[in-house]
Amino acid sequence: MTPEIWIAIAGFAVLLVLVFLRVWIGMALIIVGFIGLWILKDFSFAGNILSNEPFTQATRYTLTCMPLFSLMGAVIKNSGMGSGLYTWARSLIGHIRGGLGMATVIACGIFAAICGNSQITAMTIGKISYPEMRKAGYSDTVAVGGIGAGGGIGIMIPPSVGFVVFGIITEQSIGKLFMAGMIPGILQVILFCVVYYIISRVSPKSAPASPKSTWSERIKTTGGVIPVVLLMILMLGGIYGGFFTATEAGAMGATGSIIIALAQKKLTKKTLYLALVDGARMTATVMILLIGANVFLRFITVSNLTTLVTQFVTGLNVSRYVILLFVVLLYLVLGSVFDIMAGILLTVPFLYPIMTGLGFDPIWFGVFVVAMMEMGEITPPIGLTCFVLSDSCEVPVHRVFKGVLPFIAASFVFIFIICAFPQITMWLR
Repeated sequence: MTPEIWIAIAGFAVLLVLVFLRVWIGMALIIVGFIGLWILKDFSFAGNILSNEPFTQATRYTLTCMPLFSLMGAVIKNSGMGSGLYTWARSLIGHIRGGLGMATVIACGIFAAICGNSQITAMTIGKISYPEMRKAGYSDTVAVGGIGAGGGIGIMIPPSVGFVVFGIITEQSIGKLFMAGMIPGILQVILFCVVYYIISRVSPKSAPASPKSTWSERIKTTGGVIPVVLLMILMLGGIYGGFFTATEAGAMGATGSIIIALAQKKLTKKTLYLALVDGARMTATVMILLIGANVFLRFITVSNLTTLVTQFVTGLNVSRYVILLFVVLLYLVLGSVFDIMAGILLTVPFLYPIMTGLGFDPIWFGVFVVAMMEMGEITPPIGLTCFVLSDSCEVPVHRVFKGVLPFIAASFVFIFIICAFPQITMWLR
């Protein structure tokens, strides 16, 4: 191997060390990428890349949908509309064994379509549902397990920031990625509900039934969520029907969420301020990750490591599914260590040309990547969503990891299904 390749490998090693030293991943990417370019080229070249990259990312039209979707999720989170979703789902199925857990998963799925972030979904629904499930007699592990797994659906069901970033890197249609993730996301909700059903049968005391809601209570709670559900249908239906782009859908979603919050008298000055701050923080976080990843990837590209890896893998005389299995193992490890955005930014530039060169559909690969990173986020020993949930629900993290194990098994079933039947991702796109 050439000296440039060894420098690139050293760069990856330094990046991992910085991450484990708790240096924020966005800044770690910028530091390693800049120094690597300085070594391989010169200081002037590295400085030009670092000065131009923020402007390049900030002026991407496709990226404008991200702050809009972030604002929509932040408005609905801070206005308390997430609690209405859980109350509605609980009123419908809470009276059956495992029903509160199923209601939590369904609420996570719907809130995911609003928020698009795993940790925020788990934290928001968890603060509402965990006390209710414990009050109903659920064990702490069974309660937090479904919240953690359900929160992961937040990165699969559109609008998803993960799909936005994947689409930007690979220049694929974000609208098509959104639609490709819809049916897989619904399938995940169903599988996680099945897990709660099985738990309730194997260990009835761990997931008991709750008192049955009256029809008047069901109608009342349904009325509170109808505007939000209609907003989701309008956005996704508009994208699917070709009436507007993902960016225009984001604008409709942000405006619609504010109008709904005003109509329901849930939008105060404080709520709007918190929503704007949360939306800006989420957007800034992803922007710095994008800038850092692109600086780092310029360093890797200059070293020719990407070309070497692509040629090596595509030259292997093995089935493409053997390579897919190794990619699954890679994402399980990376997902437990890295944030979903960072994992996508670091791996997709390498793996996308390899997987598409092997004949895998690019949109399907986007769904696969998001699903794998999502599963990694609840995989021991460093699943990020589990640590967030441990803090928000005040449950020891080892109990959270124990609770998510059955849902990880269901996630493996889900991955097998989308790999064996890739048509699932193609029905709506």
